[in-house]
Amino acid sequence: MEMDGKLQPRQRRRRPLKRLIVLGAALILGLSLALGLGLGLGLKGSECDEKGDSTKPPPPPPGGSTTAPPVPPTDPPGFCPPRSSVGDGPWNDFRLPRDTVAQHYDVDIEVPDLAGSTYSGEVRVRLALAAGRPPGPYLLVHIRGQTLTAQPLLEEVVGGARVAVAVADCFSWPGNEYLVVEAERPLEGGTGRDVVLTLRFSAPLVGTLVGFYSVAYVANRTTRYIAATDHEPTDARKSFPCLDEPDRKATFTVTLSYPADYSALSNMPPEENGTHGSGLKWTRFARSVPMSTYLVCFAVHQFIFVERISSRGVPLRVYVQPEQKVTAEFAANATHVIFDYFESYFGMNYSLPKLDQIAIPDFGTGAMENWGLITYRETNLLYDPSESSSFNQQRVAAVVAHELTHQWFGNIVTMAWWDDLWLNEGFASYFEFLGVQSFLPEWRMIDYIMIDDVMPVMGDDALTSSHAIIVNVTTPSEITAVFDSISYSKGASLLRMLSDWIGQDTFQRGCQNYLRRFHFTNAKTDDFWEAMAQESGEPVKEVMDTWTRQMGLPLISLRGDGGGAAAFSVEQRRFLLDPNADPQLPASPFRYTWHVPLRFYTNASNVQDFQMFNMTQSAVSLTPDPTPSWLKLNPDHVGFYRVNYSPQLWALLLQQLQDNHTVFSDGDRAGFIDDAFSLARAGLLPYETALNATLYVRAEGSLFPWDRVLGAVAYLRDMLADSPLYPLFQKYWRQQVKPITAKLTWKDEGEHLDKLLREQVLGLACRMGDEEALSNATNLFDDWKGGQSIAPNVRLLVYRYGMQQRSDDASWEFMLQSYLKSPLAQEKDKLLYGLASTHSVSQLARYLELLKNESVIRSQDMFTVLRYISLNPYGKTMAWDWTRLNWEYLVGRFGITDRNLGRLVQRISTSFNTELQLWQMESFFSLYPEAGAGASSRLQALETLRTNIAWVQQHEASVEDWLQEHA
Repeated sequence: MEMDGKLQPRQRRRRPLKRLIVLGAALILGLSLALGLGLGLGLKGSECDEKGDSTKPPPPPPGGSTTAPPVPPTDPPGFCPPRSSVGDGPWNDFRLPRDTVAQHYDVDIEVPDLAGSTYSGEVRVRLALAAGRPPGPYLLVHIRGQTLTAQPLLEEVVGGARVAVAVADCFSWPGNEYLVVEAERPLEGGTGRDVVLTLRFSAPLVGTLVGFYSVAYVANRTTRYIAATDHEPTDARKSFPCLDEPDRKATFTVTLSYPADYSALSNMPPEENGTHGSGLKWTRFARSVPMSTYLVCFAVHQFIFVERISSRGVPLRVYVQPEQKVTAEFAANATHVIFDYFESYFGMNYSLPKLDQIAIPDFGTGAMENWGLITYRETNLLYDPSESSSFNQQRVAAVVAHELTHQWFGNIVTMAWWDDLWLNEGFASYFEFLGVQSFLPEWRMIDYIMIDDVMPVMGDDALTSSHAIIVNVTTPSEITAVFDSISYSKGASLLRMLSDWIGQDTFQRGCQNYLRRFHFTNAKTDDFWEAMAQESGEPVKEVMDTWTRQMGLPLISLRGDGGGAAAFSVEQRRFLLDPNADPQLPASPFRYTWHVPLRFYTNASNVQDFQMFNMTQSAVSLTPDPTPSWLKLNPDHVGFYRVNYSPQLWALLLQQLQDNHTVFSDGDRAGFIDDAFSLARAGLLPYETALNATLYVRAEGSLFPWDRVLGAVAYLRDMLADSPLYPLFQKYWRQQVKPITAKLTWKDEGEHLDKLLREQVLGLACRMGDEEALSNATNLFDDWKGGQSIAPNVRLLVYRYGMQQRSDDASWEFMLQSYLKSPLAQEKDKLLYGLASTHSVSQLARYLELLKNESVIRSQDMFTVLRYISLNPYGKTMAWDWTRLNWEYLVGRFGITDRNLGRLVQRISTSFNTELQLWQMESFFSLYPEAGAGASSRLQALETLRTNIAWVQQHEASVEDWLQEHA
């Protein structure tokens, strides 16, 4: 799955409070909201029994059939109702009984009207009962949101014969999302003794973006519909009853019945089609390979496809709306190259006879790797060469590569449980860069991982509210919460470091062996370490456990004066952004020490040396030969650690940057900047030193260092935006960015990385108030309103800063109508950002009102819009107030287990730095203690806010002193 992406102890549910206390809390929050809203509005300045049916054919016999499937009947609801208290039993365990395994599912789904509110279905699941199973009458399957339309049917299979078994009782247990079926007698296990459970149900088709759902879209001024699934991690049970855990792999035969003017897709190719007497079409798809329930996918659509054929003859199709055909070509080309590359790299053929990809108009995540039918948000699959930016193009290629990786890592070999989610997502996040590198090597994606994953996630992992990669998860909320940057980006970063340590060829062979050994089964992290150790002969588990079984990252401190020192001493400690945090909390099995693969080079030799820093060592000595003046640790930031140098070494390295920065690679220059500002933020390096690292950037022409410069600028900007110091801060950065903007200009030309860099540095110039840049943006904005097209790679800048400069009602309405009319999702996203950039409070208030209008703002975009508004100085408080006032509405619409809702407060509060904002946040969390999937995000939001407050108190003065000298 591609994120659009921390486990902490679960918060205790508060006991009911007395009425007076509740009223008092409500009054306090009301006053808080009123005060916050007032501040926001006042801001000035800067920015189942079977029934007969004469129209249906008989059910298929065992072993396959050429007849149509049964249409599920419409029986009154009320079977197996929920119970609030059921006593002791296997249903009280969050995990399914280990002695029951699904072998095969027949899933029949009928969608008579895609605009309707419900669909119906029937599931027949064959269950193997393990030998030695304690005799008992109970069977458990997962179910959520469905209504059984008939009494469950149960058959026992003994020696190939089926014998009906009466059902004594059944009920649903919402606490663990179980349906419990009780047979009239104990069910025995053993070889050749299976049971077949048949369940008929109806379920909602609208209201959420998970499970099986339908959404409307407009094509050629006509409203159309598409229905599709999204099941990861625990939403297959919302589509149909099943054993919804990743290690319960089974085969599936899916049959869809749907209106005659639609088509259908599923994981496997169609096996047979027909028509019911009612006029509905039906399609039965071929039996699948063994797979986890979260990978089951089906869709009913009116799309067309663009096709490529792999070198081995596998059809690779991209399904889109007919009007969007041109936008599917790039993804089809990327798929063709990357698919062949992965078959070669992994030494294993793709497992299915076809691979489809489809863009869903309203999709809650970035993409989902369903085996053979990958689903995408439109922004991540559709690219229009005349309208989309280079960033959009790169995003499409990366997400396609990410999901293609999953066809091996995740689908062929699946983690045994969600505590090892990184075996799916960390691997896909790493290999997406290798995949795109094989497709377009000039993009330098093998280097881009450094600024896209490695350095950003270091900030997340430097909080005490982070979590280890391998975590204990026991509820749907906890499961969905770990789809975060730690599982994805830190996982990818560690694989990059491991590959560098043991060698890329060895790493590749280890991956191939791992895939072969666990083909079509499930694995744990230790299984991967073993495959790597067998190939490399290195103690992989011993080393990598220190990185995956504890949170955080090390700070490597290099001691030595430089200037000809014969030896340098290296020490390690845990790196935390909060200098007052206890480095031993929460407790770690390794006490926050690591086995650290160290690489380094010197000015006297550009050949890299290697040394393993053992966690049991208090320090190690590096003795390069010949004797150097300076030593550079962690070339290209491959190691997942921060580096701090002695003051003398920092002075020598920064002087080298100013004298000739090309001595260091792009990655090394990016690393200097990222390390220096992170260390300064943590109180481990004077801000004078960190800011000195930016003196040379007037000569910098590479995207990678500039990306990290912009990251450092963004944090300082957020902390200083309301300070009298801010104009001086802007003045300095206008000076530093001027040479590169003058070189690149506003002309959308050059190589791919130049286009990405142009957008970043022009954005910095605009944000810092550069008059020339703002004038260019405004003039282009006015030209756009007059009917002229804007070059794709400066379009977002024009929308944002042109709207900011104009902020009149006519411009805002023009942009809103442009958003409503645009058929391209990537263009819509840019326009959403532009609408959020106005300095008109009344327009922002109207924008917030539109969030509840799903015909204007799709569900997938609501949290994005709130984030965009929060990035506007005029909208920061308004977005926060709206979120608090509408929290119950948001929970009702999306559910407390929605990961994007859980992260909302964290995402809109990153710039908060006042005691008032801290009090507001604490009061809000106290009033709504049920955090769901947002438990860890709440802790991160509070920790970030507290460290921001401390930063202003501790560092603003030193930054001012430096700026007075250099601005």
